[in-house]
Amino acid sequence: MTYKNIAFRPIRRLLIANRGEIAQRIVKSARKMGITTIGLITDREPISVADETVLLKGSSLAETFLNARAIIALALQHRADAIHPGYGFLSENAEFARQVEAAGLIFIGPSPDAIEKMGNKMAARRIATDNKVPVIQSLEGTINEISKQAGQLHYPLLIKAAAGGGGKGMVKVEQPDMLAEKLSQTSREAKSYFGDGTVYVEQYLENPRHIEVQVFGDMDGNIVHIFERECSIQRRFQKIIEEAPSPSLSPGKRQELTADALLLAKSIGYYNAGTVEFLLDSKGKHYFLEMNTRLQVEHAVTESITGIDLVELQLIVAMGLSLPLKQDDIKINGHSIESRIYAEDPTRDFMPSPGSVEKVKWPDQALARTDTWFDKTTVIEPDFDPMLAKIITHSASRPGATAKQINALEKTVIIGLSNNIDYLKSIFLSQSFISGDTTTAFCSEHYYKPSQIINPELAALAALALQILYRNDGDSVWQQTGFWRIDQQLNIEVNGDLYHLAWQKGASSLSVVVNGNNRYKMENLKLSYSSLSFSISGESFQFAWAYNKNNILILENPSGRWLINEMLTKQKLKKQGRTNLRNDSQLLAPIPGKIIEVRVQPGDRISAGDALVILEAMKMENRLSAAEDGVVKSVRARAGQQVKANDILIDIEIKHLEQ
Repeated sequence: MTYKNIAFRPIRRLLIANRGEIAQRIVKSARKMGITTIGLITDREPISVADETVLLKGSSLAETFLNARAIIALALQHRADAIHPGYGFLSENAEFARQVEAAGLIFIGPSPDAIEKMGNKMAARRIATDNKVPVIQSLEGTINEISKQAGQLHYPLLIKAAAGGGGKGMVKVEQPDMLAEKLSQTSREAKSYFGDGTVYVEQYLENPRHIEVQVFGDMDGNIVHIFERECSIQRRFQKIIEEAPSPSLSPGKRQELTADALLLAKSIGYYNAGTVEFLLDSKGKHYFLEMNTRLQVEHAVTESITGIDLVELQLIVAMGLSLPLKQDDIKINGHSIESRIYAEDPTRDFMPSPGSVEKVKWPDQALARTDTWFDKTTVIEPDFDPMLAKIITHSASRPGATAKQINALEKTVIIGLSNNIDYLKSIFLSQSFISGDTTTAFCSEHYYKPSQIINPELAALAALALQILYRNDGDSVWQQTGFWRIDQQLNIEVNGDLYHLAWQKGASSLSVVVNGNNRYKMENLKLSYSSLSFSISGESFQFAWAYNKNNILILENPSGRWLINEMLTKQKLKKQGRTNLRNDSQLLAPIPGKIIEVRVQPGDRISAGDALVILEAMKMENRLSAAEDGVVKSVRARAGQQVKANDILIDIEIKHLEQ
């Protein structure tokens, strides 16, 4: 294989063709090298930490971050020398890389030829086979052809997007009667996220380990590996925890994996950053999975154990310079763990949770490295991947890095939308993780429940306690309503339900009667910047709190979120004519998104659990199902429609079908 022969080309101005955390990460290394950065902003995300910003016009992904022509035009217009694609979006698009180079710009990544060969999973499998690297049995062709050949493999099967990456475009199929539907669904998701709906099917490997090798090459043909990362803890094929080095590899198996990774990279003349991924079965045999022809989300753990700045190395190699290190120079120092914080609700099957972050606090830099793009109030849009941040810890040992992770997660505050912080903590505290006994089945076998289940009445008590402890000179709507009434009674609306509270304040406690029946004595009340705690009958309760821009109080803990709209007098209740806002006879959109499919029409009889609507949000298709048996009265949603959270999609007449 002939490597590219190119003279040194300095990069003085760099356009970053990405957003969020990775864009900020690239800025950090480029700025350290004295390179001026140009960040892309959009009407919906008008802020960037880059030295200069340019507006990428449009509202959809196709018009913005997937618009190769517009991005290259902006780079030329603003005198950029190079474009860094980050990860996701156009990072593994060979045609984009060709267009960048044709425009006289430097593409920060491998050659377009390498992207084409290894970026497509089916082509990459053929290269692995040619080089005698083992692969898992698979089927290729059109959706109809795959369906007809599926009998050659035994279930379960794994559908994969040929152009996929980052855990996207992968679906497990347990039974033959689900294959056709899942093939179509995966193809749609692949088309939406990668611009290519081609899919294929692999034999599903039960409970493997997922281990990847970081490789790095230059244009002179020098190539090294930078050891491996353990990525077995995944949910829906999306990595959520990564660590380096792998706690499960023997020195001999590490040698096998790194040798095969380098063999594949050398066979195609690979340069710049790349990752070769493998699955290991229960007997320790490894199979080539794919090669990611870009920087990985989890690159930070490799940086932590080696001291190598991978983004800086990308820029050095892209300028035509030789790798400044050799294989013997690269050593492992200690252990590093990364956890990904997502906007999703672990108590609702990890449904994406876009919305507003009202208060945020990251752990101290001395404890953990936090890769994110925001540190104050922001809106998490439903159009993008739900990852909010990565928390990276490093220590001399794996137990030390784990202890730091738990501490860092406990010190992380994100209020306003559901997230997986408590779920991540439960993983680090599990015996399976502690012992290093993790496979890709870990999440499906890991039992999780919130550390404390909260009765909604306690949220009403917390709202009352917060206002008694909180002083802000009358700026709060709570103090404007005059809760210090002589009779000390009020009605609180919590997530649409009403609670009547009567209370007496003691010297160090608060006695409250809820709805005239339930009596509580609240003690040890404490309030901080983001936390409210108290105890009842010796049991401690803690809530995170914040006010949003509409002065609505938000209370959260791992078991849920409660919105406290207002304190209501009897007169206001009577005027509004309501006692409860809940309506169980309607299917509501749980999150903002796009309607992909409506599966029912008026008059249809439905059963609890039937999928009624398919809603796409944060690049995932979500099945919205019937909660009870009934009959569809009316359908208000249509395919292609953009909806907001709590929009009514379907009206249902509840009834038991056996009647």
